[in-house]
Amino acid sequence: MFRRQKAQDEGEKEPLLDEGEAESLADFRPLVVLEFSSKTTPVTREWMKSKIEASKRQGGADLNAKLVVARDGEERVLLVSAPQERLLQGAEQMGLKKKYKDGSVRAFTFAERQNVEDYTESLEGMLTMSQSQYIIKVELDNIRALEAENHIPGCSHPKARLYKGKSILSRMVSCHLLEKMYPVHNPEQLKRLQHDWYHLNKPKQLIGGQPIETIRGYFGESVAMYFSFLGHYTKALLVPTVIGVLYYLFNESGRNDFVIFAVFNMIWATVFLETWKRTSSAHAYNWGTLGRKVFEEPRAGFHGKLGVNPITGRSEPVYPSWKRLLRIYCVSFPIVILCMLVAVVVMMIYFWAENIAKAKHKEENTMLTQGLVLVPSIIYSVVIILMNQAYRTLAQYLTKNENHREQSAYENYLIVKLVLFDFVNCFLCLFYIAFVMQDMNYLRQSLAILLIVQQLVGQLQETLLPYLLMRKRIKKGEKSGLDHVSKPLHEIPRSKQAEVESLMDRYEGTFDDYLELFWQFGYVFLFSAVYPMAAFWALANNIMEIRTDAFKMCRIFQRPFMEPAANIGAWQTVFEVMGFIAVMTNMALIGMSPEIQPLLEGYTTIQKVLIFVAAEHLIIFIKVVLAFAIPDMPEWVETQMGRIEYQSTQALKKQDHHCSSPLPFPSLSLPLSSSLLLGKWLFIPAAGLVTSVFD
Repeated sequence: MFRRQKAQDEGEKEPLLDEGEAESLADFRPLVVLEFSSKTTPVTREWMKSKIEASKRQGGADLNAKLVVARDGEERVLLVSAPQERLLQGAEQMGLKKKYKDGSVRAFTFAERQNVEDYTESLEGMLTMSQSQYIIKVELDNIRALEAENHIPGCSHPKARLYKGKSILSRMVSCHLLEKMYPVHNPEQLKRLQHDWYHLNKPKQLIGGQPIETIRGYFGESVAMYFSFLGHYTKALLVPTVIGVLYYLFNESGRNDFVIFAVFNMIWATVFLETWKRTSSAHAYNWGTLGRKVFEEPRAGFHGKLGVNPITGRSEPVYPSWKRLLRIYCVSFPIVILCMLVAVVVMMIYFWAENIAKAKHKEENTMLTQGLVLVPSIIYSVVIILMNQAYRTLAQYLTKNENHREQSAYENYLIVKLVLFDFVNCFLCLFYIAFVMQDMNYLRQSLAILLIVQQLVGQLQETLLPYLLMRKRIKKGEKSGLDHVSKPLHEIPRSKQAEVESLMDRYEGTFDDYLELFWQFGYVFLFSAVYPMAAFWALANNIMEIRTDAFKMCRIFQRPFMEPAANIGAWQTVFEVMGFIAVMTNMALIGMSPEIQPLLEGYTTIQKVLIFVAAEHLIIFIKVVLAFAIPDMPEWVETQMGRIEYQSTQALKKQDHHCSSPLPFPSLSLPLSSSLLLGKWLFIPAAGLVTSVFD
């Protein structure tokens, strides 16, 4: 077992843990912190430490660990680290991809380490700190109970029973024996990231520009992919913003420009999403996540009767799929429908209150009553946000109750629930005004109020809430005797770093951020035919959003573990579906507009419907052609993937059929999608111009 920790990033400061332990920990640089609850006994903590240090044959993780004293004077903080060689071996076992000197990105093998682009004889710098922390997390999650271990030592909790092959860390979390597990910050790297990220040092940073590669190196692919998507979306909003503002200021009554602007927005949504696919595939290739498939271990909350996994052969909980489907369709689905009905009732109450306010204004017609007319819309906008947040908690509970084995399945089912409810809660009133009341002026006013008020409330939450959380952390730290808690991490003594980070709030992921972009995207593109200024307000909000989100990541939250990501997952489908719904809503609004109706005099109702259905299908056809015409991958990525596939095929031919040693070039046989094949022949000049701009 390795006992000596080597420095990993050049110029990186080692966070000292305790002044009295400085000498004994001179070669120990912690990467991950585990905090036991006050309920745990010294026996349990020592046992967990020994499991982490034990070899893999003994059911351990073969890592380095050190128990240190917490603020309450007890040794219940466990610091985990590993030498560089051990981390690189873990990277090979996980199939982590690295860039080699020949320019290709493929699975890393320790035997081929000298061919890696960033190879050094000391092995330092071959892994980012976030990758090292992710490897340690995976190794900790994979600590399994042995056959002789049937109970957590020193614990009287009724659920502390262990089963062979079951993750020990998951059991300790479910028994509330482990309170926190988080990767430590790197103060010097964090200081540089803050300077480059949200201090607006360059003009291009104003409109979505961000140091994505640095973000990825520090926080991992999932966080970097979200901020890259946010930046790409913000840049894409610039064009409809300019056109919308010009239309709003100089040509508000022009019926032809009205139609042209709406059609442009419908097509532009497709261009934005297709060019994003190219951007994300380029990121994924450079980051080594393109085409990477990882076998998912069971979620921490997954439960069931102990059985055998047919793929791994290991013992793990088994839960029948029919029981899960029963919970989805007989419990979750009816509750989601009920929540949607509640949203409908709240909407009708809003219309009732607004009608009362309008009647009052009609009777008195004063400045006071004129302002009173806007009050129901403002209150309703805030209520929508509160209902979304309350439903989020309910949706998480329902999805946990469905007992999904994989984390990806859990997230996908959660996204479906959240999108369905948020769509009804945010947009149903606008559909009602547009297609039942058919009041375009009222629709324009309601859309403006909902968009502006919800973004304003969101920005207050993004700025005021982090400030309050920071003040709470400072007060809590000062009560605990931490005088440096109010300072940035790079100004805090290294001996106090772990204690200060322990007081930080846990980062909950990007779900809320994607949801916010989802309803904003809907407000901008679903009803762009009636309110051209929507893109302007969205652009202004996103410029602020990037800065506030960056501040929270660097100053408010604990550092999250890296999560590999090749794209934005199910959210890509969500935005694409919204793009097609936008075609239907905008064409219907154009058909009902007073400017278009005179052009259709003499036509029957059925003929009018057929005309707009044909126009709608034409727009959809154009969107589909654009989707095929714009390749999902840049040409250089496609070339590199083909090169790796060719090398893999050649290596397989030379490989002895019965040889069991790992291949130097693992097969990444990925069939080209139809969009790539047709893109070579259907690539129109407009698509080429757009992709060159976005690339």
